[in-house]
Amino acid sequence: MNDPTRAGRAVEPRPIMTSPARLALRVLCDDDVARLHAAALELLGAEGAAAEAAALSAPSRFVLAGRVPEHDVTVGDGRVWLAAGVATAGPEGIPPRVRPLAGGDPVQATVADLDAACRLADALPEVAVVAGPPVRAAGETPLGELARCFAGTSKHLLCGTLTTARQAEAALAMAAAVAGSDAELRRRPPLSLCAAADALDAALVFARAGLPVALVRAPVAPGRPAATAAAGAAVSAAPGPSDLAAALVRHHAGVLAGCAAVQAAAPGAPFLYPADPATAGLPGAGPTAALFQLGAAQLAAHVGLPLVAAGMRTGSHEPDWQACTQDVFASLCTTAAGVDVTGGAGSLGAGAAFSAQQMVMDAEVFSWNAKISAGIDVQEESIALDAIKQVGIGGNFLGQRHTRRHMKDVWRPRLLDRSMWDVWVASGKEGAYEKATRLAEELLAGHEVAPLGDEVSGTLERIIAEAGL
Repeated sequence: MNDPTRAGRAVEPRPIMTSPARLALRVLCDDDVARLHAAALELLGAEGAAAEAAALSAPSRFVLAGRVPEHDVTVGDGRVWLAAGVATAGPEGIPPRVRPLAGGDPVQATVADLDAACRLADALPEVAVVAGPPVRAAGETPLGELARCFAGTSKHLLCGTLTTARQAEAALAMAAAVAGSDAELRRRPPLSLCAAADALDAALVFARAGLPVALVRAPVAPGRPAATAAAGAAVSAAPGPSDLAAALVRHHAGVLAGCAAVQAAAPGAPFLYPADPATAGLPGAGPTAALFQLGAAQLAAHVGLPLVAAGMRTGSHEPDWQACTQDVFASLCTTAAGVDVTGGAGSLGAGAAFSAQQMVMDAEVFSWNAKISAGIDVQEESIALDAIKQVGIGGNFLGQRHTRRHMKDVWRPRLLDRSMWDVWVASGKEGAYEKATRLAEELLAGHEVAPLGDEVSGTLERIIAEAGL
């Protein structure tokens, strides 16, 4: 499709936990996708052709850079990545409460809770992106939260709390300080924005600076001028038509309108196709949400845009059977559908609270499903015919060089118990929740985040103070 270097950023694929997805879970046939896309263009009216052209002209592959290069993430190359926190547009969808690691009812989140959530996300190898922020800290400003996120993780930040141009400009200055310069910020952006529908000005500030943006503009009702959407009316979260096809049409039109606004202001700007069921007036979790995100993945692929999905957004208020079951199915759908970034790791109560144990369990759930989505690699090396001939069918392959080369390729759980009964009893009958608690405690106690440095930290404080926001 598009040249990945056209926006001036290098592309260096580096998997954290996955290989390119080989499965292609589809809920729509090609004709269905074409019909939904055509309906969305018709909904946009006279602006439809321009919106389609804008989506097709946007980069189909680009880098979400980490604060350190080893945490760079390439979207649009067929890999699937996990985001800690909810990749939502607007601060209202980000958890304001935290379930204590020691257990008990959720409490108001503090800056210490935000720091811990970022550090845990930084420590988990399955997590590629930190979204949100993972929690809203009481008494802290969006820019203050952003500074703590920069300090708390060296992974890419997908921010959803910036709503004004002034906030966005201050955030860009902060990101430039972290990146080292304006030029380096454009080349390897450590920050992107999932903008609320009424935050077009903030989105355009990011786009003009070359930073990735996700944006859904107002869906257009039949008979209304398409320019109404481009003017900036907010997307209504009130339930629309209950039919999923209608919801997909409205949402797709809104994304195309958002992309058109961004491309008009900054041609070639990197754009992410957001798929959050809540923005389409649908439940945040369950089969309807999964089907919506699967359909959105096919529509995003149709116009060549990388997709970020809400993904794991269980309605359970505890890190329990319901939470893990819902997140298992949600992440299986998004990974097998080829969604570039699936968010929500650590979220409880449909985004009402954050849980460290749930983030750890979600990371394991994702790694399992990402392994499935990678499919079975069939080539000369993986078939290992020479080794089979040498050992024979039913022989012992432990001494073979091929085995030693690939022995670490096997998926291994950290939480799921595969021990014998007597061993499990002797361990105190420790379950996944207890293991997740212990692992979270160990990671929080022992993990060190790559430091920002005193000069950068001081610059961030100065920018926040001068912004007065």
